[in-house]
Amino acid sequence: MWKKVVAVLIGILVGIWLFDDFDQSTLKGKRVLITGASTGIGEQMAYHYAQMGAKIVVTARREQRLKEVVAKCREAGDADGQYEYIAADMSDMASTLTVVQDAVNKLGGLDILVLNHITLIPLTPWNGSRENLTLLDNVININFRAYIHLASHALPHIEKSHGSIIVVSSYAGKVGQPFLTEYSASKFALDGFFSSLRQEMKIKNCDISITLCIIGFIGTENSIHQLEEAGQQFLIDFLKPASPSDAALAIIKGGVKRAREMYFPYFQVKPILLLKEWFPELCDFINRWVYTQMP
Repeated sequence: MWKKVVAVLIGILVGIWLFDDFDQSTLKGKRVLITGASTGIGEQMAYHYAQMGAKIVVTARREQRLKEVVAKCREAGDADGQYEYIAADMSDMASTLTVVQDAVNKLGGLDILVLNHITLIPLTPWNGSRENLTLLDNVININFRAYIHLASHALPHIEKSHGSIIVVSSYAGKVGQPFLTEYSASKFALDGFFSSLRQEMKIKNCDISITLCIIGFIGTENSIHQLEEAGQQFLIDFLKPASPSDAALAIIKGGVKRAREMYFPYFQVKPILLLKEWFPELCDFINRWVYTQMP
């Protein structure tokens, strides 16, 4: 009996994964704001959106890097297309309002808000130290509070356009990660807030979509460098990071489909979540085992 149930579930999951009704023409002329777009997944999303004819504002801290991203957007898309940047620090909550207002002024409105920025943290144990608490405050500010502020400021514009909010999260926001306690907490918080907000929008019959993106290990320059600096080549070899460009395209597709959640890489992330649901103790054991293999 259980074998049949599992077989059916696997078949359904594979079918969902293979079914792709993505029509990139629907993005032509859409007004998009992408945070954390100077590198990694955010940068790659900017290029994909440009290729699909969207109007784009990218934001991050490094102005020179943003100028380079905008220049590459012109190469990837229409040379006469609208590609703008706003340099801003997401640890400053006041800047979140400025970013949204400036983006709306530049684009004449907003159809898609992509919340993608993060602050990375070292692999460290939680012992309740002053350093732990300081790091937690910083991570919550950037990885959670800034998302909420940006979404709140953008919500009236998204409601007006019947648009989308795309929240780039992590499997660490579904399965607790040892030695990444602060980071994992910030991602769990995103799930709680945006899943609740989605319900409120439904109750109000508000035609917007909120897509929570559960992302696995992606081979961004920052994540690879951080693990190499920490001497964690084992994790890189074991987890086999996926391409940032592929991750960016999958996220964009999830947003266009107005999906509730999307998972990438699907067969890396979804099995972990199913394992947690069905066999939580085994999931925790495997999670701990991976980290005990680190030098």
